[in-house]
Amino acid sequence: MKRRDLFLKIASAFHAGLRMCAVAALAVFVSLESAYCLPWSWDMWSQDSVRPYEEPVVYPRDSVSTDGVKTTAEDRSEVEMIERSPVAPTAESVERGKKIFGYNCVVCHGEKGAGDGIIIMKGLGFYPVNLAVPAVRQRSDGYIYAYIRYGGKVMMPAYGENISEEDAWHVVNYVRKLQGAAAENR
Repeated sequence: MKRRDLFLKIASAFHAGLRMCAVAALAVFVSLESAYCLPWSWDMWSQDSVRPYEEPVVYPRDSVSTDGVKTTAEDRSEVEMIERSPVAPTAESVERGKKIFGYNCVVCHGEKGAGDGIIIMKGLGFYPVNLAVPAVRQRSDGYIYAYIRYGGKVMMPAYGENISEEDAWHVVNYVRKLQGAAAENR
């Protein structure tokens, strides 16, 4: 009888330990399962975003911009008539334009604006404009500005939500510098 009691005690201790392990495993499983369901695991996937070739989502009227400056809608045809950039093409302006061009334009237009950016290498089926060709060089500063802010008539997306009005003029100054460098290399 002593052996049987000892065996029962060992068996009940074993079962108690086994139950405790099962409860611990269940707790770990439930905590991992619920961690996956936390908001960030789905919210990042299902958020509003701009897909390729889509126009950016326009901010609601009278919304506050990130820099606190309220922008006004401009008439594209009037903007295209501006012959010279209102921002002087100083070294600082050109450098600022180069930086913004690097962030937003290089992927399509390439580092020298020749329309040979990485988009061409990926073979996505469209060809960005070479900014140094005579047809683009003959356009007004306002025309280039309008393309930056409002997008192209065919493929180029609008960058009005990404590039501020002043920064767009800096990019125009940088594009003009690129065009001058291209003309000198001929």
